[in-house]
Amino acid sequence: MGKALFFDVDGTLVNFQGKMPESARAALIKAQQNGHQIVLCSGRSKIQIYSWLLELGFDGIVAATGAYVECGGKVLYRHFMTKEELRTVTALLDEADACYSAQAGNRMITSAKHRERQMARFKNLGDEEMIDYIWSHVEIADDLVQFEDIEKIVYYESKMPVQEIRERLSGMCDVTESSFEADISDSGEITCSGINKAYGIQKYIEYAGIDREDTVAFGDGPNDFDMIEYAATGVVMGNAQETLKSRADFVTKGIDEDGLAYAMEALGLI
Repeated sequence: MGKALFFDVDGTLVNFQGKMPESARAALIKAQQNGHQIVLCSGRSKIQIYSWLLELGFDGIVAATGAYVECGGKVLYRHFMTKEELRTVTALLDEADACYSAQAGNRMITSAKHRERQMARFKNLGDEEMIDYIWSHVEIADDLVQFEDIEKIVYYESKMPVQEIRERLSGMCDVTESSFEADISDSGEITCSGINKAYGIQKYIEYAGIDREDTVAFGDGPNDFDMIEYAATGVVMGNAQETLKSRADFVTKGIDEDGLAYAMEALGLI
């Protein structure tokens, strides 16, 4: 029986200019032909994942940092933030003068006052096509507490550092540094406590009937720590931060050095 391979998106499958190395694309196809399941495992909500990436035919999706799990096109699990969590989180982010938005499955939600700040921030990332696509699925609302399907909140330009926000939300929510920002001190991702990529992987393999010992995870960013440690084999990209590399079973080359394909070949997956 083949293994289940879980792939982070930004910095692992796709570089920070929104480009996927051809070697990575070929490796995914070959791995699937060899009987392995290929699964996206991203902090992005499903609507934020590149349509051309989904067209590669992944067997499953773990999105919103574990709050959304899908296998074979069937939604297995979704976890939503409670009104109390939303009320507490948004009050703190307002205190920090951060701009923020919510991930809610097939759309994003933000307030009118935060819209322009976020659009300017995203444009600095340089991926105009993806930015236009995401913002075509944005709902404007001033109060997030009214929604019952919010999976996660992302924030930027906070005057309060990540560590302080993490401490203030301790016991209720997990706070992780942003996965795609150069300066991570003012940006982060907020999920319900205990909801992470490892949790999503667990949900997926339980449904798919795959043993944990047959899992391999590939990642590079702050929200990949738990899945790298959970998977039987944790592969970290050469472009990752050193603290994540120290947790890896295998450290490969950088994404733009064909690192994904290199690791998959070295591990006998292709």
